[in-house]
Amino acid sequence: MSFREKISDYFAIEENRIKFISIVVFTAVIVLLAWQSDDAYHAYIMAKNLVDGNGFVYNVGERASASSCPLFTLIVAFGYLIIRNMFLVSLLICVIFSTTAYSIVVNTFCHTVKQVIITFIVFVSSVSFISYTTSGLENCLLFLLAVLFLKLLLNNEVYDRKKLFIMGILISLIAMTRMDAVLMFVPAILYIYLFKRERVSFPKAVLIGFLSLLPFILWEVFSVFYYGFPFPNTAYVKLGTDIPLPEYLYRGFQYLFITTICDLPVIMVPCFALILIIAVKDIRYISVGAGILLYFVYIIYIGGDFMLGRHFTVMFFMSVILLLDIFDNRSINEIKRKKYEKIYMIAVFLTVLFSCTTHVITDQFLYGNRYGSNIADERAGYFKYTSLFNNAVSYVKTGEMCIRDAWNEEGIDDYRSKGITSGLLRSIPGISVYYNADMYLSDLYALGDPFLSKLPAVREDNWRIGHMWREEPEGYGESIIYGGNRLENESLKQYYDVILLITRGDLFDKDRIKAVIDINTGKYDHLIEEYKETLDENNRQK
Repeated sequence: MSFREKISDYFAIEENRIKFISIVVFTAVIVLLAWQSDDAYHAYIMAKNLVDGNGFVYNVGERASASSCPLFTLIVAFGYLIIRNMFLVSLLICVIFSTTAYSIVVNTFCHTVKQVIITFIVFVSSVSFISYTTSGLENCLLFLLAVLFLKLLLNNEVYDRKKLFIMGILISLIAMTRMDAVLMFVPAILYIYLFKRERVSFPKAVLIGFLSLLPFILWEVFSVFYYGFPFPNTAYVKLGTDIPLPEYLYRGFQYLFITTICDLPVIMVPCFALILIIAVKDIRYISVGAGILLYFVYIIYIGGDFMLGRHFTVMFFMSVILLLDIFDNRSINEIKRKKYEKIYMIAVFLTVLFSCTTHVITDQFLYGNRYGSNIADERAGYFKYTSLFNNAVSYVKTGEMCIRDAWNEEGIDDYRSKGITSGLLRSIPGISVYYNADMYLSDLYALGDPFLSKLPAVREDNWRIGHMWREEPEGYGESIIYGGNRLENESLKQYYDVILLITRGDLFDKDRIKAVIDINTGKYDHLIEEYKETLDENNRQK
């Protein structure tokens, strides 16, 4: 073996060693900071009910979906079937998915020790990214599916039938994980199917695309048949509010601004990637960049989110991968590549420096904003009660986990003291519903309520995206507690009868199937409009 070969082998061994160390340290970081979001428990409730034989539902006896991530929820259900501890098994799944995604990035796209180190620094410097490597939400699965998609896209010039099918399957799985996340991948998959087929005619490509999308299509068929609606109940809650578009746009830009101030890396990296994509003019990068930009606009359009940076994390993750691939792309002039990489490293250094030295400023925007942005660092808020670390310490000291202390359950205790097993509260967190699964519980935020979710939201000056409550119609609370239909408004009474038939009636009942078709084609919309007119009239009289 020549001296040059020995040197080459030495550096290869060192590079692999550094990669392994970075993966171990990355895993340690996300395990130490592992936590549970309250919103994750809406999915956990459904996973537990499915495993316990109560159906894939939120409240037992009522077919409604409170999960916007059905595939992830089914995976959690499978894990819970094996390990009957929802807290631990859900975090284990998150850690496995996130660590696997990071490992693929490092082993596939990092070709130097310098790239491994800078990639590690970029990932751990983002508060939002690290927060949603765990949290119990679907981001971890999206990270894994995104890196698998990009690995195939960036390592192939043309696609035969098998590769087209695999790419389509990944799109299907992404759609089942979170339907709107598909927007980030639509331009790239269209580019592949339209222009990069190898010995596959267009009609065959259409057939392959259809077959690869069957998992998602079958899920949608099941959703309409089983729940009565094509979208999860949460989608109707968040978007069917009658709040004007300008207010959503204002919230969207506010979300962008506060995320930029409080977690600069998660915004800087995608912006840098988009600029570089324009500079290198590679159609593959452009197709991915178009998806990132499309999703960016979509986030603004829907008003952002209340969880700091959450909806930017997947595009951030994809952007890191794109930049690494650009820096190693031999078709780009080497001098330019080195220049781009040097600028990127400087930008990362300045961004990390900003993030590490400006907490006095960023905390003001999170907690001291005069106008109350309602955008929060959820991990910071929940860590005391829902983190793996604190629950482990609590269990060692007291024999009990501290997660139950996350929320006050006075309203539920009041129902129990009166022997009431069903109730409608102003607010009922997912954690509380999970640990009181023997009761039927709903609240005015309607995330698991298939009736209230279709009603107009109450407009407040400082409404929070995803948390727009509904006014309780006269007689609805009594209907929940005592059963039947006790609504006083005649239009709503008719509408509630339809909801009861769809969500509680016999699955194969002909009248139910007809009602499912009718409600999704707008036949009953006039009942909601009549109710809105009544509300408007009452408000004018006040």
